[in-house]
Amino acid sequence: MYRRIVTLMLCAMLGACATKAPPRVVLISTVTVEEPPAWRASISPEDETRLEGLRKSWTGLHAKLSPRVRTAQGKLVDPAAGLDLPSLTPGSYRCRVVRLRTPPRGSATVRSSTSDYCFISGTADGIAFVKQTGSDPAAGYFYPDGKRYVFLGARQRRPGDNSLGYGNEPARDMVGVVERVGGFRWRLAVAGADSRQLDIYELTPVPADQQPRG
Repeated sequence: MYRRIVTLMLCAMLGACATKAPPRVVLISTVTVEEPPAWRASISPEDETRLEGLRKSWTGLHAKLSPRVRTAQGKLVDPAAGLDLPSLTPGSYRCRVVRLRTPPRGSATVRSSTSDYCFISGTADGIAFVKQTGSDPAAGYFYPDGKRYVFLGARQRRPGDNSLGYGNEPARDMVGVVERVGGFRWRLAVAGADSRQLDIYELTPVPADQQPRG
C-alpha cells in the first residue's frame, strides 16, 4: 500500500512538471547608430558639393602636372598620399601655400608662396585654425572625419582680424580637407571655385623652443 501511494505521488509530480511551459528565450539585438560628422550640420549644400568633388578635381589637376613638378612637390600635391592618425598638436605652424591651376589649354601650373605662420588651438568650439601672416588670411575650424579633418572657414579681410566665420559671407567661405602626409607634416587642401583650381597649405610645426609661450 505504501509503495503504491509513493508511486502515485511521483506520477503526480512528474505530470505537474510536464505541464509547465518551457522557459522563454528572449533575443535582444543591438543596433549601433552612427552619428554624422559635426561639419554636416554647418556646411551649405553648395559647399558640400564642392567638398564631395574635391578629390576628383584634385586628381585631374595632379595628372596634368609635369613629371618634374610632381617629383619636386612629392606627397604634398598627391591626392592619394593621406596617412592615418591625422591629429595635429596645438601650437604655431609654418604654412606654405601651393596653388594648383589649370589654364583652358595646357599643363597645370604650380605657384608657391613663401612660408607664413598659422596657429592651431583647441577651443570650446573645436580645433581652431588661423593663418596669421601673409596674403589671404584665413580662419576656421577642423572637424574630425575618419583619417582626415574637414575644414570650414572664411577668408579674412586682413591679417589679425578673425571676425568672419563660416557662413557669415558666403563669398568668403572656404571648405577643404586636412590630412597627414609625413612625420610632423600636414596639408590643408582648399577647394577652388571650380575644378581647375586648388590651394594646398603645407603645415609643419614651429620648433618647440620657438613656440609662443602660452
